[in-house]
Amino acid sequence: MTEPLNNYWINTSHDTYLHRTKETLQDPKIAEKTDLQSYTLALYHGARAIELDVWDGQKDPVVRHGETDFPDNTIIDSTTKKSARSVSSLKFSDVLQTIAYFLQSEPKSFPIILLIENHCSLPFQEIMAKNIEYILEKRGFLYRPDPNLTPTSALPSPADLVGKVLIKSKRATSGKTTVLNNDFDDENRTAVAPESGGYDSEDDIDNNVVAFTSSGSIKSKAKTNVTYEQLFKIARHDATEANATAKSLSIQHDDATRRAAQARNHADALLRDVGMSYEELKKKRADGSDHVAEEGTEIVFDGEVAFDEDRVVVKDAENKAVEIAAAFAESVEDSRLVFSAASAEARSETELFEIARQDLTEQEVILAEAKEALEEVSNRNRRLKDAAERALAEARSNREYADNAENRVAAVKALLDKSHNQAVSSETVAGTADAEAKISEERACDAEARAQKARAKADKEKAKAIEESKKEDVLEGKLASYKNMQTELAEAIKSAQHRADDAVAMSEKLTDGIREIKSGNFDGDAKNVVERKLKERKSLNKKMDISLAEMITLEKKLREMENTYEDLRRKTKLQAKAAASAHKQADQLVSIADQLEDHALEEREAANLRNTACARAKQSVENFDAVLTSTETQLAEAERAAKEARELAIVSRERAEQLTKDAEGVQDTSSLEEDVSNAQIDCDAFQSAYDFAKESKEEAVWRAAEARLAHEKNCLNLASLERDAMSELLHQEYVQQAELLAVNACENAEALAKIAEDLKDKLEEAESVAAEKAGALAIATRFKEKMRRVQPISQSLSKLILLHSCNYRTWMRSMKTPTWTMHNFPEHKIVKMAEDGKEEWKDMVEFNKNHFSRAYPPSSSCNYNPLLPWAMGCQFASMNFTRNKFMLVNDGRFRENGNTGYVLKPEYLCSDSLGDLDDAMGCHRPRKVTIRILSGFCLPKSMDTKPGMQKRTINPFVVVTMYDGSPASLLPPPTFSSGVVKGNGLNPIWNEREAASFTCLSPALGIVSFAVYDHDDVSKKDLFIGGAAVPVRCMREGYRCVSLFDSNNSRSGAMKFSSLFVKVRCV
Repeated sequence: MTEPLNNYWINTSHDTYLHRTKETLQDPKIAEKTDLQSYTLALYHGARAIELDVWDGQKDPVVRHGETDFPDNTIIDSTTKKSARSVSSLKFSDVLQTIAYFLQSEPKSFPIILLIENHCSLPFQEIMAKNIEYILEKRGFLYRPDPNLTPTSALPSPADLVGKVLIKSKRATSGKTTVLNNDFDDENRTAVAPESGGYDSEDDIDNNVVAFTSSGSIKSKAKTNVTYEQLFKIARHDATEANATAKSLSIQHDDATRRAAQARNHADALLRDVGMSYEELKKKRADGSDHVAEEGTEIVFDGEVAFDEDRVVVKDAENKAVEIAAAFAESVEDSRLVFSAASAEARSETELFEIARQDLTEQEVILAEAKEALEEVSNRNRRLKDAAERALAEARSNREYADNAENRVAAVKALLDKSHNQAVSSETVAGTADAEAKISEERACDAEARAQKARAKADKEKAKAIEESKKEDVLEGKLASYKNMQTELAEAIKSAQHRADDAVAMSEKLTDGIREIKSGNFDGDAKNVVERKLKERKSLNKKMDISLAEMITLEKKLREMENTYEDLRRKTKLQAKAAASAHKQADQLVSIADQLEDHALEEREAANLRNTACARAKQSVENFDAVLTSTETQLAEAERAAKEARELAIVSRERAEQLTKDAEGVQDTSSLEEDVSNAQIDCDAFQSAYDFAKESKEEAVWRAAEARLAHEKNCLNLASLERDAMSELLHQEYVQQAELLAVNACENAEALAKIAEDLKDKLEEAESVAAEKAGALAIATRFKEKMRRVQPISQSLSKLILLHSCNYRTWMRSMKTPTWTMHNFPEHKIVKMAEDGKEEWKDMVEFNKNHFSRAYPPSSSCNYNPLLPWAMGCQFASMNFTRNKFMLVNDGRFRENGNTGYVLKPEYLCSDSLGDLDDAMGCHRPRKVTIRILSGFCLPKSMDTKPGMQKRTINPFVVVTMYDGSPASLLPPPTFSSGVVKGNGLNPIWNEREAASFTCLSPALGIVSFAVYDHDDVSKKDLFIGGAAVPVRCMREGYRCVSLFDSNNSRSGAMKFSSLFVKVRCV
């Protein structure tokens, strides 16, 4: 979101102030009802550009629906401006408060753009500027344009404008205090842009125009005091005179043409009777033969169409037919004279009527000017009185405000004293808490130090006890080893004792045997036996001695071992006592260390608590100091405001007294009223003269018509008599008289034809002059219409406006405008531009790369397809936030970026070089999308379901539509409808073989819409349940779940779990 602002599509609400309900859409009587909540709903719906039509109210500017109207005066003020027709209205300040509350709750919101149509007079514009500054700027929500911004500078990005409000309206150019109000939506719907290269009245707004021609205006370098109204009156008067002259010449030309045709027909009839052509008769007369009759015909013209003299003399009066014809010719001449006189009288009366009409018009202008002067003075007097009353009311209000300011100063002083006492008390508490915290910290540190020492000593004693226990274990191990050795020695001694005893027993036995042998009781070789036994006894004695010696050695070792064992056992007992003592000492020290650590922990907790209390006390001191500082600031501000209020009250009182004095000395209108009365009398007299002239003209015209009819009848009779006379002359061989009549008739016809030709030339010249004057009047009218719309603009309001709205004239002019310029186009003009071809499309795309444009619907109750203006680069596609398929498309577009109200346009709509339009839009790289509807889940009943039909189960079906942003979007979008699943809204299953297949020529712009309807078999109507729209560039292949939204772009309530299960394939 770091691109310039003009590179984004912006979610835009049309006529945001209107109350959008089903009833208001159906009932035109309440269709213009306003609702402040509509702004909140639109903002939370995702709109970031909202519309405000601001008008003059009773005291404050109001937002309402109305029709633009400009009175016939130069400046629009609150006393003369026609009020807009509206059912209800909202205060402009309330709308700003609603926007401010939204930004307070959503501080990370991207910028909100206020699209303001300013219908207010200058005083109310000043109030608008004050409201914007007070409500938005003081809270930091307003983006005030950089005064150093150049016409080619890039505008900030949405990321740079987070939490800000931007203003779009009319802004005055440098050095000007007026703007041209010609860009209102209701007028643009029917306005026609000037032709390329033709006259554009906007060019002359700042020039000194002195006159007009059919091709344009005439300018003067010298300053003149001629107003546009006077220029228009002059052009209208010239056009009226030229038109009257042309009409008069047209009547004369028609009369001459008619008479010339009659004369030509009469001459042709006479020539047919003579049986010769006019050339043959002229040749015959030129030869001088057959002079029977003298030429007595003489034709005299007075420059008018009527005859002054036309006489036929016939010498031979014996022929009665000729005499009758000649006599009747006098009657025809008399009727012609009567007709000429009646025509002259009618023309005279017409001229008198025109003069009376002009006099009446001039007198009406004089009367209107007198009334205007009287009304101006009366309005001025009324404004002075109203201003005096408002000033008195303002003075009273300012006095009350000053008193309230004084009361506020007293209240703030009391609050300051209270804050001071609280600050002193909090400082005392903070000092006490700080001292206690320091003492507690010292005690905690001391306890922790003692605990650490005790723990170290306990650990040392514990290590010593463990060492003593190890020594005890070593001694016990040695004692056990010695015990085992004693046992082994005792066993060895016992074994040696047994061996010695055995040797003694065997030795005694051998001794007894030897004694017995020596006694003689042995029968064998006694000597050998005795020797053998002595040897055995000696061997046994030796063994006995060895055993005894071994036993003595072992007993000695045993006694030594026993002594060592006793010593070791005594040492072991002593070591056990020492180890037990060491363990006892270590346990005591560990217990002491634990107690000291618990005490230290308690002291630390107490210290922490006291430190926390101290920190809180210090924070309280800081808070009270801040409150004290704030209160002192408030007191200073209150004193300043009170001072200003007192000064303002004094100034307003003086101003009110001055205005009251001025109101008492208002201009006397009696002279003006007398002028109006005299002008009215004169106007009535001229009206009577006009009525009389009109009646006289009508009577003269009627008499001329009657005379004309009589003359035409006499002419026909004369022609018949002349033909009869010609027949008689021929019968009586008076050929000369017949030829003379024929020649006279031909010459008369030629003369009349020449007069008609001259009148035709004069008529063409007069018509040319009339056309020139009519063209000049048309130019003057356009200039007047433009000048009526030049209105003053508040400079304080103009400085707050970033985007300037102006009317589209030509793309060449638009490209030269500053980057903050915006054009507004009704939907049908966007379609017209698209239909005009790719060049017009490209021009609009190029304009929107560095500027802004906005499209809006044909009315406040219907919508249009926003894809087309988006495809042409329009940043703002205003939509009526009502339930319809196009609003679903709009929601799908901006849901692409998390419903933040801003979506970056495709690259070809932002890059400098466009190239071929089809290539840029990707029309040569279309994307084929195939969507197969598989099933649905938790589809609720439609919001349009009638109360009596709530128990009916729904019959859902799905309509899939592809909205393409290419030039092909001028055609109806392709759609696909699934089958109807009867009586199942919980989990309807379609799984149809036929899938929705579309080809999107512009994937960067295209949107696929899913709409679920309930088919009612009884009413045969399809009720909308929910829907969703997904940009083609966001679609992914595979099995997808499409979440459904209700008509309010919400998934709350019954729509919370509603969805469609589809299979998507993109090629």
